[in-house]
Amino acid sequence: MKNRSLCMLFAVLALSLAFGMAACALPSPVPADDGSGSVASDFAPGSGTTSSSSSGYLVDTTDMVGNTIRLSAYPERIVVLDPADCEILFALGAGDSVVGRTAICDYPSETNVIPFVTVNNKSDSDLILLREPQLVVMSADDAADADLVNALNSSGIPMLVTNATDVNNLYGAINLLGTVTNHTAEANALVSQLITGIAEMQAKVSQNSETVYIELSPLEDGLTTDGAGTIFNALVTLLGFHNEFEDQTGVLAVTQDQVIGRNPDFIITTTKSSSADQTEDATATDDPNAVTTTTLTGTEEILARADWAEMTAIVNSRVYYIDASLITRAGPRILEGLDALYTALYEEHAPTF
Repeated sequence: MKNRSLCMLFAVLALSLAFGMAACALPSPVPADDGSGSVASDFAPGSGTTSSSSSGYLVDTTDMVGNTIRLSAYPERIVVLDPADCEILFALGAGDSVVGRTAICDYPSETNVIPFVTVNNKSDSDLILLREPQLVVMSADDAADADLVNALNSSGIPMLVTNATDVNNLYGAINLLGTVTNHTAEANALVSQLITGIAEMQAKVSQNSETVYIELSPLEDGLTTDGAGTIFNALVTLLGFHNEFEDQTGVLAVTQDQVIGRNPDFIITTTKSSSADQTEDATATDDPNAVTTTTLTGTEEILARADWAEMTAIVNSRVYYIDASLITRAGPRILEGLDALYTALYEEHAPTF
């Protein structure tokens, strides 16, 4: 009964966004006394849609880094550079307006037919301009590319910057994109769904002192992980655990010694396991003296690291694979990411996809 009442409370709160999103911030989705950094945020879209008599623009709002967004019409041609924003636009029903994307904007499957605007995995201003966009949607990281921003400014292309580093900012990003694409009702419905789903999840979790290390790239490529100020950190906090590198911010390059020294209780890898036999000389398959080796990846490779053998996560076989797009993108699929993390952290077995 208590859980049902909690869910109803959050649903009512979410529906009220349609009337007052700009006036107040959403409550923190994490308990205030959990001992971790708060993921609360006060971002809300600016004035939203305004009448032409008051401002002269159909859309007059503010993006997530303080830029004023003024549009005389809702954009029918949008280039999106961030995969989470791409997912949000499609979830809101604005996918038909997306005419260009980066290579990492790979979900949903409808994106497969949309032209790339990247060269060597880098956004290319010439390719963006070829798509004749009426709006370019990008993350704060994309906006740090001065050459790209200057090229778009010189061409008079409006830019909207999102910066959803936590759950409340995700709500704000959804409503912001709903505002500029004339999908405010869909945005409020999506936020309501997320708030309700997170409330249901929080009713199942407890506070833990154990830590979680996420490995974003395998050892052979150089280890990287997520610190504070990332959606992964926010999701781990929501589940009552601690991110092993929550004392640092952003995407981090780390060493083996750092990870071993911190001794995490759980390891999440975003690399799939796919062991394969490899013959030293591919042309000598009939040679009985040919040397065959086994290449391990993902959880199998991590569990086999000799230097990590005494680590708590390894000893307890708490090493799990989760699709990076579910737990590192601030998008509409974070409930799937939370479910996968819950399965790994509370049920201690590999999530199924």
